[in-house]
Amino acid sequence: MEWLKKVLTDERNSPSSKRLIAMVGSSAMFITLFINSFSEVGYAPSPELITGCVTIICVCLGASTVDKFSTKV
Repeated sequence: MEWLKKVLTDERNSPSSKRLIAMVGSSAMFITLFINSFSEVGYAPSPELITGCVTIICVCLGASTVDKFSTKV
């Protein structure tokens, strides 16, 4: 639990919503894709939905990376 708390905080030890969104979004996407790998093709999520989720996750992770290397105030 301490590890998860450490992962979700930024360099100023405050909670980072970008990291939380990326972590929850990634987990939800992995679980959904894993479950859908056992179902019929008709139940699969649309490619546009997957692309949208991946885009949001990448933007959140990229923004948290930029924050890590920005100057501290």
